Amino acid sequence: MRSDPGCWTCRVRHKKCDLKKPACKECSDRHVHCHGYGPKPAWMDGASEERKERSRIKVAVKENFRHVKRMQQRALRRHREQSRISESPAYSPPLAEEDVSDTQLARADSNGGVDYQEACLLMHYLDQVFPWQFPYHNSRSCLGNRGWLFFLLSKRGPLYHAALSLSSFHQSAILGTDEEFQQKQKALDHHSRALRELCGLMSEKGDQLCDDYSQLAEFLACSYMLISFEVFSGAEHDWLPHLDAVASVMSLLSPEAILAPRSYNHNNDMENGIYESLEFLMVSVTWFDLFACLSTGSVPRLPYKRWLQSPGFNTADLMGCHNWVMIAIGDLSHFGAWKGWQERDGLLSIRELASKAQEIERRLESGLESLDLERGGYTNVESLPNWVSRLFALAALVLLHTIVSGPLPALPEIRSAVARSIVALQNRPKAYSLTGSVWALCVIGCMAEQHQPFFESLMVELVRECGRFGNTATVLKIMRKCWAMQKIGPADCRVTMGEMGVYAILV
Repeated sequence: MRSDPGCWTCRVRHKKCDLKKPACKECSDRHVHCHGYGPKPAWMDGASEERKERSRIKVAVKENFRHVKRMQQRALRRHREQSRISESPAYSPPLAEEDVSDTQLARADSNGGVDYQEACLLMHYLDQVFPWQFPYHNSRSCLGNRGWLFFLLSKRGPLYHAALSLSSFHQSAILGTDEEFQQKQKALDHHSRALRELCGLMSEKGDQLCDDYSQLAEFLACSYMLISFEVFSGAEHDWLPHLDAVASVMSLLSPEAILAPRSYNHNNDMENGIYESLEFLMVSVTWFDLFACLSTGSVPRLPYKRWLQSPGFNTADLMGCHNWVMIAIGDLSHFGAWKGWQERDGLLSIRELASKAQEIERRLESGLESLDLERGGYTNVESLPNWVSRLFALAALVLLHTIVSGPLPALPEIRSAVARSIVALQNRPKAYSLTGSVWALCVIGCMAEQHQPFFESLMVELVRECGRFGNTATVLKIMRKCWAMQKIGPADCRVTMGEMGVYAILV
């Protein structure tokens, strides 16, 4: 079969094309005219006409970048309104933003220092909230040093306020009614401030953001915090503009530039820390990008294989899951999208469908076999990264068979993958948290059929542990709705979220 290198627009931009017809996703997502896959266009003359078209494409890409910023600014306006709404007569709204410029606020911050309440919130974030964001973080790994995070927080820019918003929100979930209300107001105030300052940073730097790695790290870290804020609120809707903004910026970067082998600069600790921060944040953003696909029905925005196959890029050190599993999950998004396109065009080849599925299944089973061999050593206790990778690989198998054959829980291959997942969950050491595995739990649990009581009990207990903080309650809601829908017809978590109008990022 002939390998199509992509549409003419992607060729000119040197971007990977998903080959979607009539217009590829790379072009349509950025509102760029897709020149299709036909004969070579007349403007590709290697001279003036081609340069003109390149310029037009570049302008369109920049306009899309500005559009993403406008989306963030709309999100900011929504949160401004939220922060001004109060049911308490004792509540005094903050000073109107138009009365004080961002520059004046930043200057006042740097002169005034950190007050006691903010210092307490900052420590609460580092001690309590960070472990919620990264429950599988390996502090002894190359991604274990959090000095870069403290350095960026100490600059008291948008990241600082985003972290305080998360900390306040977490405290509101564990406090009583009156204190809870006050902490929610603090969370919204800091959240609005973070959004405003982040939009200011994007407006000021624009396309030059990638030229200053320190400010790039601030932007990525703050955006990650804002997505986390939505995740901890249930993650049903408002996280997408932030992920779009991060993906737009990260698509301009290359693993070679960030992860290139370099000697440790003993004379410049700050430079070393910035590179550490970028490695940490690239793993985080790639993780979000891959798991967002389940609810959006899209393919990954980032060239995930290029990052995940790069030496030094290790998702297990931060997220607990080995790179090979993450690549398979990204490939499943493309596989599901490909099947949908072929069905719509009336061109679906069952032979090609089976061939693509078998290749992904082979990789997953091979990886699971390697995990079995490692576990067969001196102890039967599986390491945290291997256990997490096993659960996600089995969830990927459930999703794979669902894509191939449809959401039919009674199918032997789906039942087998679900049964193997339950064994893994039953063998989980108690010290291993489930809060970082909600994507896998949702995929598997929705197809559990005979084992629905097991997953009901598991998720109810997890929701009780998490309280009102996080998206475990969202996962339980999706599972229950899916089980109800399956009494009428085929359904999985993707179909269920679409029916519910919920676009949850399950991380």
